[in-house]
Amino acid sequence: MNFWGYVIKLPGNLLGSMMKYEKSVILEKGRERLARNHNPWIYSGAVRSINGNPQDGDIVAVLDFEKTFVAWAHYNSRSGIALRLLEWNEKVDPDILWIRKKISEAYELRKKMIGSDTNLFRLIYSESDMLPGIICDIYDSVAVLQISTPGFDRLKKDIAEIISEIVGISSVYEKSDGDGRRIEGLAPSAGWIKGESDSTELIVKENGLNFFIDLSGQKTGFYADQRENRLLFGKIATGEVLDMCSFSGAFSIHALKNGASHVTLCDISKETLKLIDKNMEINDIAKEKHDFIAGDAFEVLRNLERNGRKFDSIVLDPPKLVPSNKYLEKGLKAYKDLNFNALKLLRDGGVLATFSCSGAVTMADFKNAVAYAAKDTGKEIKILHQMHQPFDHPVRMSAPETEYLKGLLLKVY
Repeated sequence: MNFWGYVIKLPGNLLGSMMKYEKSVILEKGRERLARNHNPWIYSGAVRSINGNPQDGDIVAVLDFEKTFVAWAHYNSRSGIALRLLEWNEKVDPDILWIRKKISEAYELRKKMIGSDTNLFRLIYSESDMLPGIICDIYDSVAVLQISTPGFDRLKKDIAEIISEIVGISSVYEKSDGDGRRIEGLAPSAGWIKGESDSTELIVKENGLNFFIDLSGQKTGFYADQRENRLLFGKIATGEVLDMCSFSGAFSIHALKNGASHVTLCDISKETLKLIDKNMEINDIAKEKHDFIAGDAFEVLRNLERNGRKFDSIVLDPPKLVPSNKYLEKGLKAYKDLNFNALKLLRDGGVLATFSCSGAVTMADFKNAVAYAAKDTGKEIKILHQMHQPFDHPVRMSAPETEYLKGLLLKVY
């Protein structure tokens, strides 16, 4: 290379890489191994050098220590995850046509599996659908889009148009207001991207039952990941049911519509009572069939035992108790305590459906926590079924973090 008469010699492989890629990131020695196995994340500590002055959200070529191509990725200087890998084929450009292809593939998978009695499902599940930073749920005729990375944030209007065209819907609502955006250096963003409507309220259908959705609320009012598990619990639950961390009341409604005599729902938020009442009403369930307790799940369970309450069926669906590996020991103790207190409330021969939505908790971890709870109560438990997230929340084998939902359906003696 010649600069103002001075000749500067660069190693051939480095010079070739700099000329070949407009923007690139070179990794420290040995730090490409997980990426070559298609793990989609590279942390900032693995980065050796950055070339071409990429801006946050730009696509860069990821190169190993020897300057050999590894993958195309979105770059973000403000995130602990500096590189979110998109495509491992050097000859394939992850452009807007590439995005369209990935969304189309995701839809083709879902539309074959969703029955006519359900009109809500997850269309895009981030890394599992090779689109890290995008989550999209379909609620009947509306797509709810959540984008958490700068690379896709700048393309969200184009992405909304693609989703609308492929799925055949006219409205797309953005609900990008989670902590993930703050971590990635993005401000919260919510509102209609396409097909603005006068109302953000919907009624959707799952397993033939109706549920109320408010897109503008703190939460939409429904989670599609428990669809198959709610159907199963509804079929097996009998008698008096306790629904802990009930939120929308969907587990209870499935149970009542399948013959349970009464449900007691508990959630820490009193506001969920309004949502539960609406959902009970639109499914023609009489008010005397259910009651509600507002309070902390651990304290409510202890109070129910002190008051001598017993139930035939219980569901435990708590929020994430282990946000990261750092909290694993503390979280597993919480799962053990929660199940310990629930088991004491079950009549002999009763059924317990218990869940963890913590990605850091393995099924083996969760089983151990429940087993210790059973041991301390002197109860015998039998696993009837091991439950997981459904097909529209696929697990990417190279990204084990995408498997977050684990559940056990237990017969208790």
